[in-house]
Amino acid sequence: MEKIMGIVLNGGKSSRFKKDKAFASYQGISFYENALSVMLACVDNTYFVVGDNQPLQEETENIHVIKDLEPFKGQGPLAGIYSAMNNNAANWYLVLPVDTPLLKPFILKRLISYIDDRVDAIVPRINNRIQPLIALYKLDTIDVMEQQLIVGKRSMHQLLGKLTVTYVDFSTDDEIYFININTQEEYQRYVRD
Repeated sequence: MEKIMGIVLNGGKSSRFKKDKAFASYQGISFYENALSVMLACVDNTYFVVGDNQPLQEETENIHVIKDLEPFKGQGPLAGIYSAMNNNAANWYLVLPVDTPLLKPFILKRLISYIDDRVDAIVPRINNRIQPLIALYKLDTIDVMEQQLIVGKRSMHQLLGKLTVTYVDFSTDDEIYFININTQEEYQRYVRD
């Protein structure tokens, strides 16, 4: 069993973006390729969680393409994280969405430096805003995730309320790295090639 496995989330509908965000580009690289590259700068292997109609990435030796487990298909990021963790491949899972193209590996490496088996999750916080989709989750949290999904409580914030969490504070200068691109306006403002 590995110590840390990556999870890159790509299952969203991109409804506010008006087209699949995974294929938007920043500095000539698609968002999904960028996210996989950032993740693999920090861990040896990653799951790439895709939606049903997203044949984006061929499997490689260290990128394993998966879909949500059938009972929770299409139920948001929590379902994607749970589906990847269900393979029991690691003690910890480092999560990253495809729509944060400005994120740098040093952010993830800083989170990794806080790993402590006495906690369930390690989550960044900037200006008192938490970032639960750029975070580490211990395998032991899988049962809590499953219960949340079964009762329809898919909010990552609700999940964190049930876990022992280490919050890692980042400075305002680091805020740019955590920007996620949800709309065409945000794309034009922050990352347009």
